[in-house]
Amino acid sequence: MTMLVTVLGATGKTGALIVAELLARGLPVRGVVRRPEAADVVRSQGAEPVLADLRSATEPLADALAGSDVVINAAAASDPQPGLAEAVDRDGAINAVNAARKADVPRFLQVSSLFADRPDQGPEFLHRVLRAKEVSDRALADSDLSWTIVRPGGLTDDPGTGLVRIADRLDIAPGVPRTIPRADVAAVTVAAIDAPSSRCRAFDLTSGDTSIPTALSGA
Repeated sequence: MTMLVTVLGATGKTGALIVAELLARGLPVRGVVRRPEAADVVRSQGAEPVLADLRSATEPLADALAGSDVVINAAAASDPQPGLAEAVDRDGAINAVNAARKADVPRFLQVSSLFADRPDQGPEFLHRVLRAKEVSDRALADSDLSWTIVRPGGLTDDPGTGLVRIADRLDIAPGVPRTIPRADVAAVTVAAIDAPSSRCRAFDLTSGDTSIPTALSGA
């Protein structure tokens, strides 16, 4: 059976790479967009655009997710300005979880952030975003969905290497890389869909020296 994957935040930098990774695997992809003009971007990638706003806890969001075998939430506030993180990373992500449950979606993956499980240890300028993600991550983990939460470090636009570090909580010592290319985040997120070890768990993710399949198998 072909698996339909719906991506929230499909036109963002990481979301677009997730869409591309899914399409490269021959999977049908639906991209949820908030603005009609963004539909052409999703369509040009080869995915099906659907209009809905995760910031609105309304029926259209559940309708947009209906029929999906997997939902990936890669939506994120574009900057840590007051109110935006709470609207997108907290309330919007919770709306997405509730909509997925209402639409009977069996699998839900969320791209979060390193330190979302310990916001006060993260960079001070990101505390607002991290606290917002902490709340929505907890809401997903407390749900009855088959969930995975990916917490990547600082995102770069460098080419992917396919080499990563994954752990429930990484030891981020001075001098240890805290960053990761978005392409590797996309690859890990898509690979986690079918990785038994990633179900109903959250893990930190940075660049490293272990292949993605091996790192995921020990996640």
